[in-house]
Amino acid sequence: MNSLKRIMVGLDLSEMDDTLIRYTAFLCSISEIEEVYFIHAEKSLDLPDELLESMPNGMSADERLRASLVEKVDSHFGPDSRVKVEVQVVEGSPLKELLHLAKVNQIDLVVVGRKFHMRGSGVLAQKILRNGRVSVLFVPENEDSVLSHIMVSVDFSDYSLMALERMLNSSLLRQDVRITCLHVYQVPTGYITLGISYEDFDERMQGLARNKFEQVLERFPALKERAELRLVKQENEDDVGELIMVEAKRAKADMLLIGAKGKSAAALFVLGSVTEKILRYNDDIPMIVYKKEKEEIGFLDALLSTE
Repeated sequence: MNSLKRIMVGLDLSEMDDTLIRYTAFLCSISEIEEVYFIHAEKSLDLPDELLESMPNGMSADERLRASLVEKVDSHFGPDSRVKVEVQVVEGSPLKELLHLAKVNQIDLVVVGRKFHMRGSGVLAQKILRNGRVSVLFVPENEDSVLSHIMVSVDFSDYSLMALERMLNSSLLRQDVRITCLHVYQVPTGYITLGISYEDFDERMQGLARNKFEQVLERFPALKERAELRLVKQENEDDVGELIMVEAKRAKADMLLIGAKGKSAAALFVLGSVTEKILRYNDDIPMIVYKKEKEEIGFLDALLSTE
């Protein structure tokens, strides 16, 4: 089962577009992606004269913008490409238009840029993650078109297992791709009341994680020969997002995957999730955030959640 057939790429007419188009072409070359929709949404197509002057004459604003984007896309997707490619320029709220098109086209993954130094705030990318039910791939400015090592953040919840399953069914997982399942654990303070030493309880927590990982391997036999478990202890003052990113960089992972719990939009603006903490520290590793398409939990549940 291929769970990655149709992807949508959000373009914003900045230098980030070149990075996104190049990385998307790379993903298509190593997978069975069938359709790619490159979308640029403008609040208004009444564009500045200096921008229109650089585009072909005799066209409307949307036609001129589309022509410039098609030229960029065609440089990476030639006429012989097996992938169906469509370039669209739409008018309206970028967030609403992208989420609407993702739903209408039954998009499996939205690809967006993760900016740090390039022009633009990159806020739209996080709004898509917060408000949409579609999975999102964040591509950093300095990406390398390489995929030989995938790291999956695993807490053994249904959401991390969903991420593993989606990865296995994505067609991105070639035979030569290594998989590291990263589990961040804590030693509960309650160990003191049990008369057990800190070191002993630490070993027990690690053993519990290894047992759970064995259960994961039983559930997903395809992981047995290619996945390893990496355990990282979270001390009291440690930021889990920073820990995950330090380990991902130390392991030289080419992509990071995480399964995110659905939340109401209001709660996400109040509570920073683990996903957002990871994004805060992630400046150079492509990251897919998998979401369950039809899930959204309530405001109170989201506030009480740790993810």
